[in-house]
Amino acid sequence: MMKLRVRTIGDGLHHSEVVVSIHTNNGDEGLALGRRSLQDGFIEVGYPIRQEGDSYLVELPRETSTGNWRVWVDKDQLEFMPEEQVA
Repeated sequence: MMKLRVRTIGDGLHHSEVVVSIHTNNGDEGLALGRRSLQDGFIEVGYPIRQEGDSYLVELPRETSTGNWRVWVDKDQLEFMPEEQVA
């Protein structure tokens, strides 16, 4: 599994939700998700679907505010999760 760096930008509609910003190659995307999904400024994503240079296509756990499930991000936005950390 991989972790994607995000930035908290506000509260969600429910007390258990948070809104984060993902820095993608096409600009920032907003994503509302459960607070428990956010860990130290990262969210879990699957392994990249595709790679082009230093950019990776990743699938998000939920749809962004613009309707995207997959986004291109720079390699420096991702961190590999050792298997023992995968829940």
